[in-house]
Amino acid sequence: MANAGNELTTLDFESIKYNLKEYLKSQEVFTDYDFEGSNINVLLDVLAYNTQLNAFYLNMIGSEMFLDSALLRDSVVSHAKELNYVPRSFRSAQATVNILLSDTSDNASVLIPKGAAFAGKTGSKKFTFVVGDDVVAESTGVTNQFQALNVVLYEGDYTYDSYVTNDENPVRYIATNKTIDTNSITVTVVEDNGSTTLQYKKADNLFGLGSTSQVFFIQAAENDTYEIVFGDGVIGRKPKDRSTIIIQYRKCNGELPNGINSFNPTESIGNATVTAITTVSAAAGGAIPETVGSIKFNAPRAFTTQERVVTAEDYKTLLLQNFSDINDVSAYGGEEAVPPRYGKVIVAVDLKNTDILPPSRSAEYKSFIKSRSPLSIDPVFETPIYTYLKIDTKVKYDINKSSLSSQSIKNIVLSAIQNYNQVQLNGFKKTFHYSKFVSSIDNSDTSIISNDTTVKAVKRFVPQLQTTNNYVIDFGIKLDDTITVLPPIRKSDEEPIVTSTTFGYDGNQVVLEDDGDGLMRLMVAKGNEYQLLKLIGTVNYDTGVIQLDSFSPSSLNSEYIKIYAKTSESDVSSTKNIILSIANEDIRILVEQERL
Repeated sequence: MANAGNELTTLDFESIKYNLKEYLKSQEVFTDYDFEGSNINVLLDVLAYNTQLNAFYLNMIGSEMFLDSALLRDSVVSHAKELNYVPRSFRSAQATVNILLSDTSDNASVLIPKGAAFAGKTGSKKFTFVVGDDVVAESTGVTNQFQALNVVLYEGDYTYDSYVTNDENPVRYIATNKTIDTNSITVTVVEDNGSTTLQYKKADNLFGLGSTSQVFFIQAAENDTYEIVFGDGVIGRKPKDRSTIIIQYRKCNGELPNGINSFNPTESIGNATVTAITTVSAAAGGAIPETVGSIKFNAPRAFTTQERVVTAEDYKTLLLQNFSDINDVSAYGGEEAVPPRYGKVIVAVDLKNTDILPPSRSAEYKSFIKSRSPLSIDPVFETPIYTYLKIDTKVKYDINKSSLSSQSIKNIVLSAIQNYNQVQLNGFKKTFHYSKFVSSIDNSDTSIISNDTTVKAVKRFVPQLQTTNNYVIDFGIKLDDTITVLPPIRKSDEEPIVTSTTFGYDGNQVVLEDDGDGLMRLMVAKGNEYQLLKLIGTVNYDTGVIQLDSFSPSSLNSEYIKIYAKTSESDVSSTKNIILSIANEDIRILVEQERL
């Protein structure tokens, strides 16, 4: 067969038709044949159209067959199922409150039942929050007054789906609501015409399961739904034929209620009246379902963890998979901490929209991880430690290329710095690349000619006033050690590697600084000089650790002392539980005009 015109890489309609005509023209019987003016042109249209449809169909099949290339969510979910990965569903926002009640009955306590509803409001939108489990309010000691502390409220409403088992025609048990929070699923099996009621528990793996284990499994189904799967009678108990399956769960609004901090009861709680609700922590953690890109990234990594934490990456994978309010995770052995904490695994968690880790969230993460970690290892969850970067930049711009004022250029540069901080430094184990940073300033406006930028590391330090203590301040970065040793009385233009803002000490206004030889000292400013008041500790330039001994400041000039340090390299990387960040208060921008 002739191969004239056979180009397999062109699959659009016109190219396919052209190839067919070229092929026919290569045959002797069609020499000098007028294809456009004959009926065969219609046949060529049909063949080209059919070929194009088949090419598209086969291309889609080929793409959707693999996790990496699949585009349809149902295809990605199906591949993830093969890796035993359940994509994250909607997540209810959670708030912690203290509830004070009044009850004139003679009960020793008041039961706040699961599903008790409270109203939360943000702007013009109202959301319903419910109690996730029965809570007992104990007496406060005041007559008829009861209090429940640290009650967790979940945004959403409870609903259910019910099915009847049929061994001859098996039924799929689908939770039909697409805004389900799968963490809230409970399954009740009613057997023997209602005489037996069994509560099934969710199982994440097969360990320890037998033929009588009353467990169910969750797997993702088509159309953004989730399916309940029971055991087969060998691994996990199989419900009896003609049993009623009741799937109860919470439907929610994802991230919309995040930030709500005011709640009111929407219904009475038995005979009790809610007299006050105090918010311990505002609503947080609400999220939409996991995206297709996230599923593609997490599914293979979750498969390698096998629901256990051994490596540092396992901690990150499992926590990110199961908790939508986490932005990033860093885990490392306690022997790497300063000072060492042997037998511990330090897990630093960076939450979205907050710089702290509330105790309630820390306890929840620890409970989740503890059952999946080796018995000899104790996970310790901590708030990230922030190392800030002080930016001093002098920007020159050509006024012939811009009608903007110096203040407008300053605002543009500030926005570029803030954007770099958000995109490049928002997480653990990030690197501040000096060349890319200064380029982002230059590229922020076409009129900018150049910028001269210096960067220092900053730690915020809050000591206990008028109390003698030892302190360790860990920059987690190698510091510059190239300057010569500074004398006890130095000139103001002789700049140390480490210095600080001023604070009160023994009736003097002093600063902390190093002497260039590893000693930390307190210095008093007098005219154009700084004079030694006292040696106060040491600094290790290689590790970035500052040790302050018998340190007892008398007053602060702001809410904290800032300690500045020159780094050994322009590029700065964070390690362990440290997050690099650029705070607005540490940005100084000087704009100069030039006419070129």
